[in-house]
Amino acid sequence: MMDRFFYAPPESFSDSGEVLLPPDESKHAVKVLRLGVGDEMMVVDGQGFAAQVEIMDADRTAVHGRILSTYTNLGEPPLKLTIGLSLLNRERRYHVFLEKAVELGVTSIIPMMCARTQFKGDWREDRGIHVMKAAMKQCQRSRFPELHRLTSFENSVKEGSLIADHRADLSISEVINPSDDDLRILVGPEGGFTDDERTLAISRGAITVNLGRNRLRAETAAICCATIAMISRMSHL
Repeated sequence: MMDRFFYAPPESFSDSGEVLLPPDESKHAVKVLRLGVGDEMMVVDGQGFAAQVEIMDADRTAVHGRILSTYTNLGEPPLKLTIGLSLLNRERRYHVFLEKAVELGVTSIIPMMCARTQFKGDWREDRGIHVMKAAMKQCQRSRFPELHRLTSFENSVKEGSLIADHRADLSISEVINPSDDDLRILVGPEGGFTDDERTLAISRGAITVNLGRNRLRAETAAICCATIAMISRMSHL
């Protein structure tokens, strides 16, 4: 039953204890998973609410069910983790990052424009959201990570931010405090951050960190940062 995860916006849940799946989710439930009356599923609203639901009516356009039990922040991590990653030269590579970030428990994602960003074209936020929703259901989370508007690096840097930089003396594992509840890590584009960007970050109280000896692709570096942060926090529990 726990493998049957579906998304419905908050307004789909009624005060009478029932829920109506959106058309695309209903189609997937009936046509792909072959669910019908009496079957159970988990429905999340993307804001931390989850409900175990028994199907009352089902067709390819609408699945209607009654709530059996509810949960709060089902599948959510104990760490508030923000990852900022520059847009990349290929949108597909950025979607890989979005998918893995959601699976790893990242709670906030900042698409960034940096001095060396090579992305050409229009940033399609709707495509990113589609990838993230699928990942949320895949990893059985109940809260949809915040996807920020496209933001400049300058406006993304805050005091205490960790800046991925292969030239940094300190490793990310040395800097991360396992007891931290709120962490922001920023990763640059294919060419990395410029000297001016590093100087700006340090002047604002950010800390540069390296991820090891190997040079990583930008999306790999961002995924690596999320993994290290989550493992560090979970080991402290």
